[in-house]
Amino acid sequence: MYYVIGKTDCPFCDKAKALLDSTNTPYVYKNLSILPKLKKEAWLEFIKNDLSMKTVPVIFNVIGGYEELERLS
Repeated sequence: MYYVIGKTDCPFCDKAKALLDSTNTPYVYKNLSILPKLKKEAWLEFIKNDLSMKTVPVIFNVIGGYEELERLS
């Protein structure tokens, strides 16, 4: 499963969701545009400072917990 962080009126966010939809790939979408100001700022700080990314979408491949990680290793 994927976790997609994006915003309204973002063509690349729309393309990412469309690609995942076209392959029936499960994902969760976090739309920063609809969040309250403080939550949106916290997410943007995380994206910039912790992930060193400047734009959206930000896409994570969610693998699960320790046991799923161990199987992939």
